[in-house]
Amino acid sequence: MEKNKKEALDKKWNSIVLRALSDEEFKKRLIKDPTNVMLENGLNIPEGCKVGETSTKTAGLQLPPNASDDIKEEVTWWRWRLEMTHDFGKDERKKLVRPLVALLLWTQPRKCRNTR
Repeated sequence: MEKNKKEALDKKWNSIVLRALSDEEFKKRLIKDPTNVMLENGLNIPEGCKVGETSTKTAGLQLPPNASDDIKEEVTWWRWRLEMTHDFGKDERKKLVRPLVALLLWTQPRKCRNTR
């Protein structure tokens, strides 16, 4: 996936997370129906992919036959966020609150610093 494409996806995802931090109803919708909330907020399903549910009852994407490497990378991006949202929802249901800020931080690129 091109760098600017990933940056655009991350920017939209970050705005979703930030909204969920300040809007309890939005957060509940994100947990209950992450795919549609993500679509409603400017993210698009990768070309040729289908939305479905995995065997673990989480939202998921199905790759098209002969998917390009770019499509595979974008689907991986989606799957990671859908899984994080599902895991956060499980924590919410158990009342083990883990801040959505962690979701935001996990999407940020990691930079190594030279400590010399």
